[in-house]
Amino acid sequence: MSVDYYVDKFRNLNMNSSKGKKSPHKVCMLLAVMDLIQAGYIYENKIKLDATLKDRFTHFFNERKQGQDRDTPENPFYHLKSEGFWHLNYQEGIDESLVKGYSNKAIDYAYLDGELFDYLKSAIVVNDFKDALVENLSDLTDLYTQWLIDIGKSEKTAKNYSQAIRGSISNWMVQENLIDAPLTEVKSFREFCRLSESARSLEKFKEFNARGNSMYSAALNSYQRFLADLSQIDVKADIQNIFEDKKLTQTEKSIMVNTRMGQGTFRKQLIEMWKGCSVTGYKNTQMLVASHIKPWRDANNDERLDKFNGLLLLANLDKAFDLGFISFEKSGKVMVSRQLEKPEVLGITDGMAFHVNREHEKYLQHHRMTLFKGL
Repeated sequence: MSVDYYVDKFRNLNMNSSKGKKSPHKVCMLLAVMDLIQAGYIYENKIKLDATLKDRFTHFFNERKQGQDRDTPENPFYHLKSEGFWHLNYQEGIDESLVKGYSNKAIDYAYLDGELFDYLKSAIVVNDFKDALVENLSDLTDLYTQWLIDIGKSEKTAKNYSQAIRGSISNWMVQENLIDAPLTEVKSFREFCRLSESARSLEKFKEFNARGNSMYSAALNSYQRFLADLSQIDVKADIQNIFEDKKLTQTEKSIMVNTRMGQGTFRKQLIEMWKGCSVTGYKNTQMLVASHIKPWRDANNDERLDKFNGLLLLANLDKAFDLGFISFEKSGKVMVSRQLEKPEVLGITDGMAFHVNREHEKYLQHHRMTLFKGL
């Protein structure tokens, strides 16, 4: 089967829905499998529902769940078989016709169509698959609003941005026959980037954006970042660059991909060094993100693997740190940007700090100088 065949299959999954909202479970399971194939963790066409796959599923699920959605990776692992490209291998002696759901005593592993598994090894091809998966999700307005609040925007700002994207900007574009549905129904990162440029060229957009202190352009920028987060577009681009780097051996590429995804040796070293969240001390490492201080794209390969260029952070702190809303002084005391509205919503307080080793200092200085949005 061709790449286009599987892109179409990924774009049109058979999904459960409740009250107009589609269940994200199949999308999250496929995203998790793709990441683990790219990382080299899944290296043959045998997909086990083990702790690593469950953890990666939960990572994606927590960003996409709505309402009463429950973190149940077993359900999509079993029900993906209805899509035709996902197959289950049962334990010897088990009658498949008698198995009605997932059972670790009945199912040994899942496997994909051979062509699809080969496609998922390509960091380039997998970009199209991930972009296609996002199109299965329901209207993204609620997810976008929650994402804005999660990164520190006030409820008022989140509401204004959502209304700007779904309402005003969409209406102006409909009037110019550029779209026939609200922008919040655009789920492809690439397509939104194209439409965003068209919106910015409209005279009405320019007029109202000037009156509103650039609020409309800020809304477009934030929705674009939201879609990038949803489909992991930045991570995908970095992984693609790794695979195209002819200076790296296959082993080095595997290590670098693991590091970029927050997996592998880099994460293990951070867990050993910090024993929990670097700032709060929270101990459940399943809830913690391996975060680079000097961002991946600014760092050389040695810096990318250096454990002193890493903090182990709760997801809310990682996001605020990654976006430059917080940084840390040489002493380790937190610095909070005035641009971060209601930091207390994210659990960020002035008294937060972590123990800085001498080796951290150059990375922290880079973060303060280039990413931090200022006091």
